[in-house]
Amino acid sequence: MSEPSEQYAYFTITDSFDPAEITRRARVIPTDSWKKGDLHPKRRMERKFSRWSLCSRLGTDHSLEDHIRDVLAQLEQNPSEFEQLTREFSGCMQLVGYFHEGYPGLHFDAALIQGLAKYGLSVDFDFYELWSDGREDT
Repeated sequence: MSEPSEQYAYFTITDSFDPAEITRRARVIPTDSWKKGDLHPKRRMERKFSRWSLCSRLGTDHSLEDHIRDVLAQLEQNPSEFEQLTREFSGCMQLVGYFHEGYPGLHFDAALIQGLAKYGLSVDFDFYELWSDGREDT
């Protein structure tokens, strides 16, 4: 039996900025952030850009659509400023999926599309199909 699939989503902006300034403007604490020039903790190299991210609060067993809705709900804490930030820094909704037993599909209903459009978000899909020669169905 294979491992369960994992999926999640997060809002992110990248560019050259001070993440503390983004936090001040958004009035929301990021899930993850770094500043251009900071040392990467594992690679011991300087970061080439700044990043500010806000992750879904749901477990990785929830649907990607639910993760997106959760992130959009967090942006609603300060909608006018997030609208400005996403336009200023090309905000992105990042979707990540590690699929062990095939891709479950994805459906964006009209409300979800409207939520993404409200903030002018691009969407990036990082999906990985993970398999093993040891699986009995290969």
